[in-house]
Amino acid sequence: MSESTRVKINLKEGLIELEGSEKFVGQYLDEFKILLSSAHIKSTDSDMNIDSKNTSEHQPTENKKKSPAKKTASSKKIAPKVPAERFDVHGNDTTISLQAFMDEKKPGTKNGNLIVVIGYYITEILGNKGFTLGQIEYAYKMLNLKRPGHLRQIMINEKNERDLFEMDAEDKNLWNLTRSGEIFVSDQLPVSGS
Repeated sequence: MSESTRVKINLKEGLIELEGSEKFVGQYLDEFKILLSSAHIKSTDSDMNIDSKNTSEHQPTENKKKSPAKKTASSKKIAPKVPAERFDVHGNDTTISLQAFMDEKKPGTKNGNLIVVIGYYITEILGNKGFTLGQIEYAYKMLNLKRPGHLRQIMINEKNERDLFEMDAEDKNLWNLTRSGEIFVSDQLPVSGS
């Protein structure tokens, strides 16, 4: 007959029970200790109930019981806040305003189209080396457009799908138009018939 070890942990009713050989229980107990310490769960002695006992009855080696932990927080991630970076959106006697340029190009409501037109304005009209997330954020605010929640991820997705802009090789905070992005804005917008 082999001995069996049983562990019961109660983190405010998030209960975890393990039963099996001492080696098996010890292995998973060590893993849970690591997970608990990495999650910075603080508990008092009354919150944690560990019951370890050896029995002489035969138990299957890998008999493990685990109850689901209670979910306390939503799994939605909040987008990081992008600070707006000002640039000249108003234009002057020799430079068209961003609003007038958007009206001329009619990019529609798709975020990729809006971003590439704003990027074109910043790089080609204003003559900047590239554009940043903060400048895109500022343009959305100045144009009274609904800003997407995860702007950086949308830009990465658009870069991968349509190759209109890309991250600068040297400065990861800077974005550049690709040749196809330049052609899209200069030659293909506005779309014929709209």
